[in-house]
Amino acid sequence: MQTKQQKSNVVRLAIAQALSMTSMNVNIINTALVGYLLAPAPWLATLPLSLQFVSVMMITLPASLLMARIGRRPVFIAGVLISCISSLLLGMAIIVQSFPLFCGASMGLGVSMGISAYYRYAAADGLAEKDRAKAISYVLAGGLAAAVMGPEIARNTVDLVPGIMYAGCFFVVAIVQLVSLFALAGVKIEKPKPQQGAAGRPIGAFFRMPVYIVGIVCAAIGYALMSYLMTATPLQVVNVAKLGTSANATIIQWHVVAMFLPSFFTGNLIARFGTARVLWAGVLFYLATIILALAADGFWLYWFALVTLGLGWNFLYIGGSSLIARVAEPIERGRVQGFGDLMTTTTVAIASLTAGAVHSQYGWEVMSQVAILPVGVVVLALLWLAITQRSRGAVTP
Repeated sequence: MQTKQQKSNVVRLAIAQALSMTSMNVNIINTALVGYLLAPAPWLATLPLSLQFVSVMMITLPASLLMARIGRRPVFIAGVLISCISSLLLGMAIIVQSFPLFCGASMGLGVSMGISAYYRYAAADGLAEKDRAKAISYVLAGGLAAAVMGPEIARNTVDLVPGIMYAGCFFVVAIVQLVSLFALAGVKIEKPKPQQGAAGRPIGAFFRMPVYIVGIVCAAIGYALMSYLMTATPLQVVNVAKLGTSANATIIQWHVVAMFLPSFFTGNLIARFGTARVLWAGVLFYLATIILALAADGFWLYWFALVTLGLGWNFLYIGGSSLIARVAEPIERGRVQGFGDLMTTTTVAIASLTAGAVHSQYGWEVMSQVAILPVGVVVLALLWLAITQRSRGAVTP
């Protein structure tokens, strides 16, 4: 039974998630295109977006440990303020046409993204195990609102600053982020009380747990493969297929809808069918994405490819996150979730940087073919989990 405060936390964190994802969506739509305009070489177009994930990687573990020490809310509020400042600097970088400043501000935005990634875990704090997957799903469902707000901001503010494309998008995002402060102000989560004489199990103990390892593999590869294809989509749709910025915004909009709409029932699917089956469904969606991407030659095939990509991300990321969340006691969560997210963001950073180079040098078709490899790794991980659970006489999660 959830308390009134716990229910309030989930709602407030879902609002904060929606606003955070709005910033991320504007970035997805515009950053690679701005990078293409400002970068000294075309293959560096996705560098700013990649640097965001690098800073996410760098902040992930320190943020988790800091939350364990001073609580989640102060760190969340600091993350929002960093997002506001970074968004303003991104807009200024476009005005002065400074690629280094744009890259630096992108890293600042990545810090805020790394902090906001813990909204989902914060919602699960203090809940019974049967309620955690649902809470994570509901918070991530807040991103559905971002599917509307992000593309609309990108579409309607692209020329807000006269004579300078894209700068207005980031200025508006800075204002939007301030609303998060009101939502986060009412979030109340008790810091875990350490048991006297106990510091929890060492992190190495968790890397001997198949459930934890497979949770990291599914969350990390699920997120990285989505980032890999999504990062290059604006370059392909606008610069290669010549479908225009409006078509790009629409494709990304429905991609984000597909990412977060299932979150309203993914937790229920996990409760009913088990995490493993939901993860397998994510694999099937990713295979469909690769087939559609290889065939893409017009708006609708790109649209369907990005929609199935979003669905696959939802099932793999939420399923993987729920496996990670279930293995740790309260005193252990800072380290366990931190290492899990560190692995995820490291993989995402590599995938994002790789996307720009592969697309620039080899094109969309080769990019899509390469995507088969990480899907194969997820398949092997799920088979290994099933075999180890069966050999131990345990029920597959």
